[in-house]
Amino acid sequence: MSNTYTHGPLGPLFVRTALPIIFLMAMNGLLTVVDAIFLGVFVGADALSAVTLMFPLFMLIIALASLVANGMASVLARHLGANAIEQARAEFVGAHGLSLIVCAILIALFLAFAQPLILAAANGSQTLARMGYVYLSISVFSAPIAFALTIHSTALRVEGKVGLMAITGLLVTLANLGLNYVLIAVMGLGVAGSALGTAIAQALALAVILVFRMGKTSPLRLASLDWHRLGTGWPAFLALGAPQSLSFVGLSLTSAAVIFMLQSVETEHYDTTIAAYGIVMRITSFAFLILMGMSQALQAIIGNNYGAGLWQRSDRILVIALVCGLIYSAGAEIVLTGLHDQLGGLFVSDPAVIAEVSRILPLMMALYVFAGPQIMISTYFQAIGDAPRAAILGLSRTYLFTLPLTLTLPLVFGETGVWIVSPAAALLMLGLTGTILWLSARRTGRAWGLFHGRNWVPQSADLTP
Repeated sequence: MSNTYTHGPLGPLFVRTALPIIFLMAMNGLLTVVDAIFLGVFVGADALSAVTLMFPLFMLIIALASLVANGMASVLARHLGANAIEQARAEFVGAHGLSLIVCAILIALFLAFAQPLILAAANGSQTLARMGYVYLSISVFSAPIAFALTIHSTALRVEGKVGLMAITGLLVTLANLGLNYVLIAVMGLGVAGSALGTAIAQALALAVILVFRMGKTSPLRLASLDWHRLGTGWPAFLALGAPQSLSFVGLSLTSAAVIFMLQSVETEHYDTTIAAYGIVMRITSFAFLILMGMSQALQAIIGNNYGAGLWQRSDRILVIALVCGLIYSAGAEIVLTGLHDQLGGLFVSDPAVIAEVSRILPLMMALYVFAGPQIMISTYFQAIGDAPRAAILGLSRTYLFTLPLTLTLPLVFGETGVWIVSPAAALLMLGLTGTILWLSARRTGRAWGLFHGRNWVPQSADLTP
């Protein structure tokens, strides 16, 4: 099998790999933004608040899908890099088996605990709770489709089929946008229309990928898979997928903590602040998804080269990704902070909500410049199978810093304390990352605690087509 990741100039390779993934991530982010606009314009601020209140529970679905798919990606990339095709096929089948078990657990937990949790998140509002339950129930029962699509899209990325991955992602987004407009604006289904549009669009994209896997151009074509091996690879998937999955769980817990603290400090105009928080979350999530696209491209390239024993190539692509991540995160902070007065008006016409967005966004984006390099370093350790360091760097920001600060800073600074958590956590994370790399350098003798060889600086041949 020809492996496009293990030869050729690294700079153009990173661009070719990252751009389709970034495009896909950007389209997904755009979808969440436009969906919020549809809900705010055609249904009202209550609908936007209800969906925002469901964000912690919705993120659990994404976290569980990520647990399976990202754990599989690390293992699959190294098998494909080493040309161990039969083992790669067995791992791919095992990811399907694990996703079925996880979906069954998710649905059972929803049926048992969803209603009281949703009512508590709505602060007793029956209107918000009713809309939230409708939205979340559709999302949960369509989760098997979302899980399967995540697994197959991730496998396409690892195989080097990023063009097809981008096409299916574009299909999901365009279909979702069209369906959401029809279901929300034309048919008046409200939050149910939003969730149904997503489920139908995901099913269409999955069907396209399955048609591709019936052909002979993929090493993971359906006819070559042994479906009796559904239990293959689960421990490795759980260990290597846990850092990113738990980071999504952390986003869920952090959002829940924000909602809890806004209630605890008796925030004036709670519904208005929640609506503004939902808008800011969509804006910052859109910015973060671009970084995720870069990191996924980095993971695929490093995983294949590391599996093939080409450590100098994996070293040099890491440097390229670090520089790109730094430039992007600095630019995102400058642009979003500069436009904080205008962005809220894209979603709602309520002056109070717009003013809240303008107040909250600059506080949450402060020190965002450090996010890019930190994500690339964490991704590197995950890609080479170093689960302990990947877990420390991937989880500490949320569990060691963000969650404790969210529960304590508002007690000192009031409601403003909720919004200054992000820059405080970024600063603490910078210190932790530096400490981990220093300790790694002392123990392994690697430059900066990362690089295997001396020739880790990108060469001119790496940057020219």
